[in-house]
Amino acid sequence: QRCFGQRFLRLAAPEGRLLDPRNSLGLSRLQDGDSLIAVAQQPKIAATRRAFAVWFVGGSRVATWGNNAWGGDRSKVQYQLSAVQQICGTDSAFAAILA
Repeated sequence: QRCFGQRFLRLAAPEGRLLDPRNSLGLSRLQDGDSLIAVAQQPKIAATRRAFAVWFVGGSRVATWGNNAWGGDRSKVQYQLSAVQQICGTDSAFAAILA
């Protein structure tokens, strides 16, 4: 999964089980001849009254846009936004839940 360079892609085994990107293929219980399925995870979006945030589950990048005073500027906290699981928007700010 790391070879694709797209953290929003997950690989699934033939029975639909998502593979853990931290494990090697040897630990994934795959058999010779198994086919893998690439699953593109949907982006997640949160909003305040005047700004938006988008991220992909499992990614370390969050993009924001809109009025800086309402959450549109993430530059001072971008370094903290790794392993984001969820982002919630309030009236005027975002909160990130990290793994």
